[in-house]
Amino acid sequence: MELINNLDLFQTVYNSAPNGIAVLKSLRNSKNKIQDFSILLLNTYFINWFKNEDYKGKRFSSVFSKIQGAILEKLIETAETGIAANFEQSYQDEAAKYCLKFTVVKQEELLVITMEDITEKKEAETALNNALAEAEKQKRLYNSIINATPDLVYVFDLDYKFTYANKALLSMWGKSAEDAIGQGLRENGYEEWHAEMHEREIDTIIAEKRSVRGTVSFPHAELGRRIYDYILVPVFNDKGEVEVVAGTTRDITESKQAEEKLQQSENRFRKMIHQTPAPTLVLKGDDLVIEQINKHMLQMIGRGEEIIGMRLIDVLPELEGQYVWEQVLKVYDEGIPFDQSEVLVTHNRTGEVKNYYYNLAYRPLIEDGQITGMIQVAVEVTEQVVARQKMEESESRFRALVNASSDLVYRMDSDWMVMHSLEGGGRLSGAGGYGINWLDKFVHPSDLEQAVHLISKSIVEKSIFEMEHKVINADDSVSWVFSRVVPILDENNKIIEWFGAASDITSQKELQNVIAESEEKFRQLADLVPQIIWTAQPDGFTDYYNSRWYEYTGFSKDEYGDSSWVPTIHPDDSSRVLKSWYQSVHAGTSYQMEFRLKNGTTGEYRWFLSKALPIRDKEGIITTWFGTCTDIHEQKSITEKLEILVAERTKELQRSNDDLQQFAHVASHDLKEPVRKIKTFVSRLEDHLEGKLDEAATRYIGRVHVAADRMFNMIDGVLAYSKINADSQKATLVDLNEVIKNIETDLEIALQKTGGKIYYEQLPVLEGASVLLYQLFYNLINNSIKFAKENTPSKITVTATEKVEDGERIAIITVEDNGIGFELDQTRRIFETFTRLNSKDAYEGTGLGLSLCKKIAERHGGSITATGIANNGAVFIVTLPFEQKEKDI
Repeated sequence: MELINNLDLFQTVYNSAPNGIAVLKSLRNSKNKIQDFSILLLNTYFINWFKNEDYKGKRFSSVFSKIQGAILEKLIETAETGIAANFEQSYQDEAAKYCLKFTVVKQEELLVITMEDITEKKEAETALNNALAEAEKQKRLYNSIINATPDLVYVFDLDYKFTYANKALLSMWGKSAEDAIGQGLRENGYEEWHAEMHEREIDTIIAEKRSVRGTVSFPHAELGRRIYDYILVPVFNDKGEVEVVAGTTRDITESKQAEEKLQQSENRFRKMIHQTPAPTLVLKGDDLVIEQINKHMLQMIGRGEEIIGMRLIDVLPELEGQYVWEQVLKVYDEGIPFDQSEVLVTHNRTGEVKNYYYNLAYRPLIEDGQITGMIQVAVEVTEQVVARQKMEESESRFRALVNASSDLVYRMDSDWMVMHSLEGGGRLSGAGGYGINWLDKFVHPSDLEQAVHLISKSIVEKSIFEMEHKVINADDSVSWVFSRVVPILDENNKIIEWFGAASDITSQKELQNVIAESEEKFRQLADLVPQIIWTAQPDGFTDYYNSRWYEYTGFSKDEYGDSSWVPTIHPDDSSRVLKSWYQSVHAGTSYQMEFRLKNGTTGEYRWFLSKALPIRDKEGIITTWFGTCTDIHEQKSITEKLEILVAERTKELQRSNDDLQQFAHVASHDLKEPVRKIKTFVSRLEDHLEGKLDEAATRYIGRVHVAADRMFNMIDGVLAYSKINADSQKATLVDLNEVIKNIETDLEIALQKTGGKIYYEQLPVLEGASVLLYQLFYNLINNSIKFAKENTPSKITVTATEKVEDGERIAIITVEDNGIGFELDQTRRIFETFTRLNSKDAYEGTGLGLSLCKKIAERHGGSITATGIANNGAVFIVTLPFEQKEKDI
């Protein structure tokens, strides 16, 4: 256990190891069997690998869980036997697959584990083995190909000596490799002219570094004189110099002899193609070029002989990607014939791409065992296919209709004796088999007499049979059925057979019973309420009243529709009530009206409030109207009295408003008089001191004139605003840039006093009352100056954006300052009349400014809102439409 006592030293030594090192202590169960290990020490490699420094005392199976595998069993085996273990273990995470090598050694009661990541080594070994195997495979393949080919393969050195000859060439010479390799052309049997020709070619290849090809005839050792096609190519070293010349020679004797036969065959073939009555064409080469095409094919595709020599896919590009073109390529690539009827081909024959159907036959053309082209025969069958498809579609629709229906569809002979079930039926299809004497099985005994009577009547009159009746099911239960049978007549008006359908209406019958019970309960409840209850059909026809209606009107209970309620309405109300009611009926919207109804007993008219709502089914179709009439005579009387009081009060308010308007007019007139005197005496002072004023004094007098003029305008504006509810103002185009510029001039002294600045640019031009808009923004900016923070220059920023809302262009103007602001809970109070958020001693004002701003914005069809933070400024947002809906504001 001395090692445990020197763990720090052990840690220091092994932290520098390039591999993972761990020291474990055995953990035993109650039977003294090792079941796991406690981790005593991990070196830095393992700690970084697991990204976990908190490992001491933890179980091996927990910390090493991601690579555990069969490692735990091997550790237990080493701990129990003392035999060191060496093994490899693979594991894979999200990033990659790893290969690890483990060494386990027992030291007293401890296990020392060394782990080495051998992933790269394993990958390198695998790659090397694969490369060696591939190289060996390529070598075998090369030798196999070279020596198995019937072509002659050979290599010359620069002295015209053979350095290699394959088996085919050695066989032609009748020599062994030992006798032929290292010898020249003449030594291997080449005639003088033949040897000189190849030597000149080798010189050309070396000098010009290009290949040479030709055809030559010379004797074969066994086959006699043969014709050969050959090619000689340079082989370059790493310096780009020709080091050897390689060549291949192919025996083309048979192909040359076959050329004449082939030409003769092709001539006969071409003659046959043009004489065949079926549309036919011949394609040749990898590009499937049209080599031959008969007149029938040309007529069918609507083209002329100019397409000969063109690729078929260029003539009919729309075939690309279609099934038929895939089969063309398959026949050419695999040599398997293709025969199929009624193939759909979409292509252009008449200037328009349409669908056509053909019976097709494709055959590969094979020459010398190679596929060189194909022959195509196409017979159009579009008319036949379309006709059949229409017939099949009609039949399919009929069967689909029958199968989609819950009806049992059947046909019968002319005298109703034999029934032939077709399809469909749903639950009825299991009602039992029918055939001869089917009527007794299909119709319930209680309905049989009526059924026989109606059948006889239909046979005699050759008319349609219709009847609701009960039917006995296979499980002896009873269902309701609606049967409808139609006679089929021949040209002599004689019944050939009957075609019928039976629909299961059991659920409808049950629903009718439920509805009847529900209607009775509804009538009982409706008679208990004090209101008049009524219902109407979707077209507005009144079809029900509760007992309260008859008690009030005295009408009999068999009267419905308009004639049952219109006469009870006061003559002054009837036309508007009818109009409103039928507008709601046609629009499908709720109905509400107040009108007077005549009491049938007393003859007096009383006021009622009538309401009605449409009741719709799940498809949204109105099925009925449900309405009520409530007596509101007392409330109506009270309302009329209130309206009289309101009218009187309104007159008083109007009179008071007129007095206020008169006062504003007189006050404004009186205010103008001192302003006129200011203007007059300033002008006299200016004349009196003419030539004696310096530049500053002249500027001051000019500003007095400007201020006086502005005062006139302000007084006129106040007068106009005082009449805002009585008189309208014309909307004109107002440039807000000019408005802010004028405000900046009027507030110049206040801005200089506080060191304030107004920042604005690119404000919109919109319709409005210029005086009112001036007042709106004057109040906002003046407030920002007035409520500036102490020892902080006012900074007022006016910006604008634009948005479209419900198709209307809206300007959003923001006025933001850096003043004292206000609390958020004061936002809703700030626009109330005479509201002051600060003491009168600290800040002067009337408390009307922002309420006037709100009124002006709303008069323009806009709004104003505010947000603020105490000691951190305020933001006012004004929204104004670019265009006024009314030209009078």
